[in-house]
Amino acid sequence: MKSLDWSYELHVIGTRPKTLSLVDFSELAKRFAELLGSPSSVHFGALRQGSARLLAKVDDDAKLDVQVQLIEARTNAQAMPKVARLNDYLRSKGWHGEVRNHDGAVVIAFPGALNAVQPQEERTVQQMDTIVGRVIKIGGRDETVPMTLETPEGLFVDVNIRGRELAKRLAPYLFGTEIRVTGLATWKRDGEGQWACASVLVDDFTELDGTSVIDLFGQLKDLPDNGWNSMDDPIGEWKKSRGDD
Repeated sequence: MKSLDWSYELHVIGTRPKTLSLVDFSELAKRFAELLGSPSSVHFGALRQGSARLLAKVDDDAKLDVQVQLIEARTNAQAMPKVARLNDYLRSKGWHGEVRNHDGAVVIAFPGALNAVQPQEERTVQQMDTIVGRVIKIGGRDETVPMTLETPEGLFVDVNIRGRELAKRLAPYLFGTEIRVTGLATWKRDGEGQWACASVLVDDFTELDGTSVIDLFGQLKDLPDNGWNSMDDPIGEWKKSRGDD
């Protein structure tokens, strides 16, 4: 059997020639050609058996240009998007791969789906919870009154007030003092593992006096036999207790 004449090979791991669609083949060939450069001097060689292996033959007068192109693809920031385009396509299909030269050396490796973050299972949890924020919107026609809170972190949380009487008590706090609302909260986790409060059915609230943490610890230091007074960094210890550090 006559040996194949080729210069570079794109080895796609995760598919085979018999299962590789024509659309995927054309996309891979296009991005492989973009990576090699010198379009008029690079030709399709063959499709090897086993895992899909696209072979490309480079004319003698362009071999040095293609070699330089591949080196720049690994080291030059302006050329790296060509590597990223091929790697992104491999990842989108659940594959990974590598480009090898005729001597079998790996010129560029494409981790593709190997580095893909596995999506987490989406979850919904309901529990009694509290949220602190400032009322920035309140009102509605139904018995359950919608309200929007702006949290100290700058997030906006839409909640619902159980009953108009409670809504009347909350109305004077519009754009006013921060409050702490209590009720049945619905938390949702997305595929990236991030939790977010989807809704709260508010049953009660408490007005906060606006005392800052620094002022609060200043008051605690004046109390006799207080353990916080002996700490070098009471605020730091408080953050650790909350899991912030």
